[in-house]
Amino acid sequence: MTLLPLWPICVIDVVGSVGMILFGVLSFLKALRTHRLDPNNPRYSYLCWVTGTLMAFAIFRAGGHILRHVLLAFDLDAVWHQLAPFCGALNTLSFMMIVGVTLFMRDVENICLRLNEERRKLENMSKEILELNRDMEQIVSERTATELALRIAHQIRNPVMIIGGLINRLAKECPQEKDLEEKLSKILEQVQRLEELVREFETLMEKQVEYFRIEDLNQIVKSAVNLVSPEAEQKHIRLRVELAKGPLLFRGHGQLIKVAIVHVLRNAIEACGPEDVITVKTGLKEGYNYVIIKDTGPGIPKEIMPHIFKPFYSTKGKRTGLGLPYVKQIIEEHRGKIVIESAPGKGTTVKIYLPTHLDRQ
Repeated sequence: MTLLPLWPICVIDVVGSVGMILFGVLSFLKALRTHRLDPNNPRYSYLCWVTGTLMAFAIFRAGGHILRHVLLAFDLDAVWHQLAPFCGALNTLSFMMIVGVTLFMRDVENICLRLNEERRKLENMSKEILELNRDMEQIVSERTATELALRIAHQIRNPVMIIGGLINRLAKECPQEKDLEEKLSKILEQVQRLEELVREFETLMEKQVEYFRIEDLNQIVKSAVNLVSPEAEQKHIRLRVELAKGPLLFRGHGQLIKVAIVHVLRNAIEACGPEDVITVKTGLKEGYNYVIIKDTGPGIPKEIMPHIFKPFYSTKGKRTGLGLPYVKQIIEEHRGKIVIESAPGKGTTVKIYLPTHLDRQ
C-alpha cells in the first residue's frame, strides 16, 4: 500500500494560512479607515473591534499552522508538542475576545438607541417651548397694542367731544355767514371722523375673543405635564396624572391655559424635594372643567397666603412676582376661577375651574 505524498497538503495549508492572515489584516485596515470617517458611529466602532479580534484569531490560528509545518519539516516534533497548548489557548482567547466585544457592543447599541430616543424627546420639547414662546410673544404684542389703542381712545375722546360741542354751539350763535358755515361744517366732519376712530379703538378688545376656540383641557394638561416632566425627574419627584376619561371641552386660548398650568406645575416642582409626589387630576363638576394640582411639598406659610395673587410680591429673590397674578388673569379672562389651598407641612393644592361653555360676546 502506497501513501500519497503530504507536501501538497502542507503547501495548501500554508498558502491558505497566509491568505487568512492577509484577509484578516486587510479587513481590519478597511474597518479602521471606515471608523475614521465617523468616529462617533457605534456600528463602525463595533466593526473595527470585531475585525481586529478576527485578525488576531487569524494570526494565532494560521500562524500556528505555519509554525507547525516548519517545525515538523526540521524534525522538531517535541517543540511543537510543547507549543501546541499555547497556540490553542491563544485561539480560545481570541474567540472569547470576539464574544466579549459582541456582547459589549450590543449593550452600547442599546444605550445609543435610548440616547437617540431621549434626544428626539428633547428636540420635540425644545420645538414645543419655541412655539410656546412665539405664541406668548404674539399674545403680549396683541395685548400691548390693545392697551395702547384703548389708552389713546381714552385720551382723545374728551377733547374730541369738547371740540365737537363748541363747534355746534359756535355754528348756532354766530351770524349765518355762508363762508363760516362751510368751514365749521368741514371742521365738524373731521371731528366726527375722530369719534369714529375712537370707537374703532374701543372695539379692539372685543375682537380678542375671536382668538378663542374649542379646546380639550385633557390634551392641554397632558402637553403641560410632558413639558415639565424632565424637571421633575431631575429632582426625583414623582408626577401622577389622572385624566378624565372623556374630552373636557371649553372655549378659550389653549396656549394661554397651558402657560398657566405649566407655571403652577413649575411652582410645585420648585417647592417639592426628592420622593415628593405631584398629582394632576382633571374632571367635570357642576358646569366647570377643572384641573387640580396637588403636591406633598412644605406648603405655603400663612403670612404669605393673602399676598400670593398680588403683583410684584415674591419670596424667590430676584423674581418679579408676576407669575400667579398672571395665571389668575388668564383664568379670569376665560371666565374661570383659581383657588389655592395650603398649610405649612401639608402641601399645596391649586384648583383651576373653566366653564364648559363660553359665549363669544
